[in-house]
Amino acid sequence: MLQITLQPLSQLTAEQLATKNSFDCGQPALNNYLINTAKQHDTKNITRSFCAIKEDSIIGYYSLSNATVDISNLSPEITKRYKLPKHSMPVVRLCRLAIDSTAQRQGVGEKLLIDALKKVLSVAQVSGCVGMVVDAKDHAAADYYQAYGFVSAPDNPLLLFMPLPTIQQLFA
Repeated sequence: MLQITLQPLSQLTAEQLATKNSFDCGQPALNNYLINTAKQHDTKNITRSFCAIKEDSIIGYYSLSNATVDISNLSPEITKRYKLPKHSMPVVRLCRLAIDSTAQRQGVGEKLLIDALKKVLSVAQVSGCVGMVVDAKDHAAADYYQAYGFVSAPDNPLLLFMPLPTIQQLFA
């Protein structure tokens, strides 16, 4: 079984931070974010990034931010089932999720996603939110999130949503 630790970007050691420069998930934009932008966004309270560490190297990361989503853009089934109003509601946005190519298909992404979903529960307790949204980069990424229970928006299959009650059920 793959042994990793999960740490906030802000708490990484200098040695661990140095490994971000060799991070390569195969998506230049995701690599660039970790290498050049994540620490700045963390310092400015724009996002919070969390890293998967193996042998003092970053092998994956995800970033979260607070956001709103216009619920009327999502599946009407979700709006009805959870009795959500049809205007913008607070959510946690999974901004990025990336795994280094050396660690892909080893369960790192799942561990990071589970950790992110747990953080949604914490946010819901202290400030309220109705779930998590993800803007998938492509259809393969959308399929990945759908396999975990995210539901795509009818008019935008790359916008995915998981309602808070679904997240709560995952950890019940």
